[in-house]
Amino acid sequence: MTKPLLLSKLTFTYSLLLIAAFWTACTDSSSAPSDDVDAGVDVSAEDAIGGGDAPAPPAIELTPKLCDDPSNLQAVLGSLGADGSTDDGGGLGFDEDELQKLIANPTERFYMVNLIKYRERAEYADGRETDLTGREANALYDPLPFILAMGGRIVYNSAVDQQIDGGDDVVWEDVAVVEYPCPIGFLAMVTSPEFEETRIHKDAGVETTRVMFTALQPLLAPTDPDQSEAAFPPTAEDPAFDLIHVMDFHDIAQYEPDANEPERTGQEAWNLYQSIGSGVSTELGHYPTASFKVTGTLVGENKGWDEIQIIHMSSQAGFQALLDNETQQEGRYHRYAALADNDSMILYPQISAIPYVDDGGGGPTLPEVTPNGTGTVCQEDGDCPDASFICLSDRGAGGFCTPQGCEAGTCEGSYLCCHDCNPAMVNQLPFEGSACFPDGLTPALTNAPAFCTCD
Repeated sequence: MTKPLLLSKLTFTYSLLLIAAFWTACTDSSSAPSDDVDAGVDVSAEDAIGGGDAPAPPAIELTPKLCDDPSNLQAVLGSLGADGSTDDGGGLGFDEDELQKLIANPTERFYMVNLIKYRERAEYADGRETDLTGREANALYDPLPFILAMGGRIVYNSAVDQQIDGGDDVVWEDVAVVEYPCPIGFLAMVTSPEFEETRIHKDAGVETTRVMFTALQPLLAPTDPDQSEAAFPPTAEDPAFDLIHVMDFHDIAQYEPDANEPERTGQEAWNLYQSIGSGVSTELGHYPTASFKVTGTLVGENKGWDEIQIIHMSSQAGFQALLDNETQQEGRYHRYAALADNDSMILYPQISAIPYVDDGGGGPTLPEVTPNGTGTVCQEDGDCPDASFICLSDRGAGGFCTPQGCEAGTCEGSYLCCHDCNPAMVNQLPFEGSACFPDGLTPALTNAPAFCTCD
């Protein structure tokens, strides 16, 4: 019996077709509210992820090959000023210290997360008269040809339905996530004269924005992505939605004096909060769809943002059941101790195509095949070279063979033995007890909510 692998978009080229079908199901507009959804780009989901009849690329040298040569960075920085500052950058408004963080890894793929609030009425810098609202002006901003030309794509796009936490200073209206092949390509885009012609509409329409560059963290994929088995499944009247958390953790968790808790970091307190509630969330059909480590804030307030999580919720009824759950409530004080600042929002996305595992943009590659047969491509257990092996597959789209019941240090090659996982998650894992996993995929098991040990 083939074991369904909970690491979607794993390392098999043929699994991409399955993931594309899953994305299509997730982005079915029939389940979303009827309000117009826009996140600063007026495009279809198919165009944004690189399919369909996309607009023609701009007449500038924006190609994925820009990322192949780190020396291209200096030419791009020349458009920002000799020292890489933004004083001559056409009013881009980049924070100089954060810009240095971005260009520290000039050829590496990253994800730009944008939070947007619009002006009530558009205001153009050239003083032109207009009757456009801020959102309408921003809809004229069209970065898609530039993004596609360099090998990037828009992977998430949604209006904010409701802000349920944070918002003391800004109530956000849109969220967008763009996958860029490298900082060189991004900076080449924003400093080009052709891009400036379309960016004037964004500047006219947007009152304030927070632009964070991030690294995608591996995640476990759901066992029931359509949530049909959830206690409160989605319906036409109560559709599924996304809950996004943008978080700044305390360096040291701030518990009440009588909490009798050991000293731990804010990140550790948040992980503990998630661990306590993971079993309840699974039963209710909720599952994480994206986790980003924030590496810098290029534009906007608070440079201390640490992590962004997107959780797919089965329904509003299921969300309320989670809030009312006694176990969840008992662990909530860890959340309060963990967070120095946060924004939490409810979204019904128009585009939802964030991969579970970042394949580096060059396409998935097969895992190493070791002498004992670990990593052998398989469709079912019978394809494996040893009867003790199991086939870990991406819902039948293909997989690899691995020994089950390993111990620390016994896996061959670059594989690690993952074991002693969160008891609340054992029934959701694709193996029993322990199994060997490629080193590059173990973060999906060692992080929340699985919390396995891989060594």
